[in-house]
Amino acid sequence: MSNSDSGGCLIGLLWLVTIGISIGSGVTAWNWIEPDSFFGAIGFLIVWAILSKIGHFIAMGLVAVLGGME
Repeated sequence: MSNSDSGGCLIGLLWLVTIGISIGSGVTAWNWIEPDSFFGAIGFLIVWAILSKIGHFIAMGLVAVLGGME
């Protein structure tokens, strides 16, 4: 497998993981907050963003580690 193929696989994997993290963190935040008012919805959006950002940092770190292996 050449370097360019490996990079393409990692990019595709990162896209799939990003989508999964976004959906998973949204479901987790919704179940945790269960918004029933305007301020509950604002809290949900803030928690969703925080969980999503944490997940994306972890995923980027894993992809960087996997990408560095040759």
